Amino acid sequence: MRVRLVSLLLLLAARPATAQSWNDAATRALVQRGISRRATDAAAGLEDFRARAHGFVFFLAQIGEEGLTQPPKLVKADQLEVEVYWKAPGHSKQRIIGWRDRVELPTDIQYHRDHLGIVMNGFGNRIRLGEGDEVRDVPHPLAPDGPSLYDYAIRDSMVIRMPDREIRAVEVAFRPRTFDAPRIVGSMFLDAASGQLVRMAFSFTRASYRDATLEDITVQLENGLRNEKYWLPRQQEIEIRRRTSWMDVPARGIIRGRWEIGDYHFNVGVAPRRFLGPSIEVAPEARDSFPWTEPLDQAVQAELGPKLALRMDDVRAAARSVAGVRSLSGLRTHSPSISSFSEVLHANRVEGPTIGMGYVLRPGGGPFTVRARAGYGFTGRHPTGGMEMAYTTPTWQARVTGGRTIRDIGDVPTISGVLNSFLSQELGHDYGDYVLLDEVRISGGSEAVEVRGAYQHTESLATVGAPVAGTYAPNPPL
Repeated sequence: MRVRLVSLLLLLAARPATAQSWNDAATRALVQRGISRRATDAAAGLEDFRARAHGFVFFLAQIGEEGLTQPPKLVKADQLEVEVYWKAPGHSKQRIIGWRDRVELPTDIQYHRDHLGIVMNGFGNRIRLGEGDEVRDVPHPLAPDGPSLYDYAIRDSMVIRMPDREIRAVEVAFRPRTFDAPRIVGSMFLDAASGQLVRMAFSFTRASYRDATLEDITVQLENGLRNEKYWLPRQQEIEIRRRTSWMDVPARGIIRGRWEIGDYHFNVGVAPRRFLGPSIEVAPEARDSFPWTEPLDQAVQAELGPKLALRMDDVRAAARSVAGVRSLSGLRTHSPSISSFSEVLHANRVEGPTIGMGYVLRPGGGPFTVRARAGYGFTGRHPTGGMEMAYTTPTWQARVTGGRTIRDIGDVPTISGVLNSFLSQELGHDYGDYVLLDEVRISGGSEAVEVRGAYQHTESLATVGAPVAGTYAPNPPL
């Protein structure tokens, strides 16, 4: 109960606050205590421990308009039960003793081994994910060389009252001294007296990502107070978001791991042979004989339920507030861009066969984005296209869009664009009613205030196409 209370107080107190001056004397002294304490591995008297971790690894997908505002869909769910072992100085081992999965949609995804276990020792002095394929050897802010690589600022503090004493935890924001190198950005809570890491939440700089498909990785580690003196893992969540590397397609794949760690036993004499072999291994009986207490469908529903919406948005927003205008996205700074296959190739009764393409620019990976698109209908001889310019910061955004499009006036598409193109061209069955639209849109604001404005002009379009078979109905005068 005490561990739960401490964790609850941490979550309630972890509210945004305005950072004080960077690298002042008080901040440097606290960070140095944290660095010194990590170098000793754990509090005096802790020789080893064993624990249990229970968690889920979800693979989800988001598909939709640019911005991907719709909640992600579950593709695959894995549930795991893991034995955790630790021994001074810094040896760790995880053994998966229970593992089952469920596939909702076809997928051949294979996880890296470290996606199937928890983070030990707060990542150590160098952070690696995806067995080094996603990020590799990123310096930790509490590594011995951290002060030469990061800036620090005290943002907030809180007091945790216990029956026999009070614990003061201090939130320290950290940012790289250079954003052009592999680093992390975020904040951490440190025990003011001991310097132990209490909670840490962060994202990576774009230079950290070794895989061109990575959009971003977000990490949240929460420790609980054990035996009233050891801050050890209690809850962890890691989210890895990917986008295609060659086209700015509005589709995203998400790997999300969530873990609960407990059932600690201290100084039990863990044998050195326990740490032989890989740091995370699978027991032979993990897939077949683990005694699960409830069906997998029920366990997944209890874990996801209404929480399927992206829960790590707050962590990403906090990291962006520390980074300022610097980009933390791993997406390419320029690439072709399409919103749907029908934008590349489609056919209808007012344009005939039509081709199109777009392109996106993110200069320097910063907050400024430019998107351009162009298209041409060979039968109707209507050139279309436009441009969008957007500037987005953690606190406000502004957007200007202008161009000419040929659009279906329906609020909801009757059928998919691909199917409508096929039926239109081959059989003369076109389910759209089209208008030529010229428009300019502007919008801007913050979370509190938003302003929008638009100018639109429409013109009717005549039926000009000739299907392979059948006859088109006239396009209505609009």
